[in-house]
Amino acid sequence: MTTFTVPFDPEKPDLTDDTWTQNEIFLQVFNSGNGEFFDSLYREDSISNFSGEPLTGEARLKFFKEFLATKPKLEAKVTFAYTAGDVALIGVDYAIDGVNAAGEPFHLEGVCTDVLVKEKDGRWLMAIDRPVARGGLVA
Repeated sequence: MTTFTVPFDPEKPDLTDDTWTQNEIFLQVFNSGNGEFFDSLYREDSISNFSGEPLTGEARLKFFKEFLATKPKLEAKVTFAYTAGDVALIGVDYAIDGVNAAGEPFHLEGVCTDVLVKEKDGRWLMAIDRPVARGGLVA
């Protein structure tokens, strides 16, 4: 099992209402390389355009599993955060370094806008994940 610097329950992940804790949990889970674990930070109906097109459900999970299997490393710095009741809007600058399926290195950097929603059980999960690389969408 992976050791995390910010403790949380991997069976019921909670991105929390603290933006900097949320960012650290997101980074830890992404950098674990486990796409299924990473997808658990998202609501079932969440949309992520990380692949370059909006994906949800099984398509989003499949992409995360394939992309994270090569264990790319994500760095992210929070640039703004606003919370209104049970919805949070967060902006980050990010950089990802890794190798693609062919073993070729890649570097992506850009900005990301995320929307988190507080679930009925009190956990905060990702609802919208919209990274935009400096050259356009991630893919």
